[in-house]
Amino acid sequence: MLCRRGARLMWAVLALGVTQILGYGALYYAFPILVPHVAATFEQPETVLYVVFSVGLLLGGFTAPVLGRAMDRFGAPRVMVWGSAAVALALIGVALAPVFWLWAGAVLLIEAISVAVLYDAAFAALVRLRGPGARRDITRLTLIAGFASTLFWPLTTALVDLWGWRGAYAAFAVLHGGIALPLHLWLARVPPEVEDATAPKPRAPEFPPLPPALRQPAFIAVAASFALSGALIAGFGVHMVPILTAVGLGTQAVAVGMLVGPAQVSIRLIDALFWRGLHPVSVALVSGLALPVAVLGLLAGLPVLVAGAGFAMLFGVGQGLASIVRGSVPLALFGSVGYGARLGNLALLRTLASAGAPAGMAALIAVLGVQGALWAALWLGLVAVLPLIWLRLVMARAGVLAPVL
Repeated sequence: MLCRRGARLMWAVLALGVTQILGYGALYYAFPILVPHVAATFEQPETVLYVVFSVGLLLGGFTAPVLGRAMDRFGAPRVMVWGSAAVALALIGVALAPVFWLWAGAVLLIEAISVAVLYDAAFAALVRLRGPGARRDITRLTLIAGFASTLFWPLTTALVDLWGWRGAYAAFAVLHGGIALPLHLWLARVPPEVEDATAPKPRAPEFPPLPPALRQPAFIAVAASFALSGALIAGFGVHMVPILTAVGLGTQAVAVGMLVGPAQVSIRLIDALFWRGLHPVSVALVSGLALPVAVLGLLAGLPVLVAGAGFAMLFGVGQGLASIVRGSVPLALFGSVGYGARLGNLALLRTLASAGAPAGMAALIAVLGVQGALWAALWLGLVAVLPLIWLRLVMARAGVLAPVL
């Protein structure tokens, strides 16, 4: 029975991995490929479409706390079921929209409810199934979901060539309704480990919980660090290729930027295989420090190809770990009770900080130049890790965490 239970949980991770690939692929990575075609159809500037998308992301930040509380109350898999159905219907609305404003309304709806089907919901579903010992499953899930861009960039291009952008959105609706929805329905029927009669006792937390007196300041520290790092990731995510071009890589910038993906997958694999005993706060420190170190490489006067490749790989390390620690750090510090609501509150703060980051980075480049913008990003990255350094020192002093990584 225990072996059967373990196999069922393994299939649950794989199922969530598939739905995350579909979710991030269709709702995020496909968008920039579809934008030129949609803009041409509705005779709108591409910038306007990106504004709609950004507003949708901001709406998703505001709905995240509400959806997080719903996950705690009803179970994340159930929320993911109706989320998949709603996303599939909204994608059909996008595909059939006869005018721009109906298209924009459907896109806003998709992004507003996307929290119900993406990482935060998937992490909450794993915590429901595994309890406090879900950290490894979170890492495994992000390792699978890391292939979303690799799969959906060429898939979206092929769908547009075959059926146009409307056909691509219709295909995404079929994928969500025909694959993601049934998988989430199945997950909703998988009993939590703590309710399984074959399990002798609930899975214990992997790390000592925080004392009650530390919980509020710890949450503030985590929220501040994740929000600032998220803003840095969002800014560079949009402007990476132009910045690499400006520092001297020229036409090689795109090829160098492609190193981000392999670095993301590699660091997640390292975390899954070798960092099982490392506290998630320490992993968050590695993630946070990777970003300013990446920027420092561009400012250090190294050969441009070495500096650019180092920047792309370190940025991939920081971004790859950031997806893991957004789920594992709250679980380790605060436990599984109220986990969904806590993720929702963190998502709101992270989204508020990240929403204006691409525009802010563009403004810095325009006013200070690329070098000045890089110096500003370096200081922002260093400030972002200060709350985690403080938290780690406090935890070590309280005996919750060893004084070394």
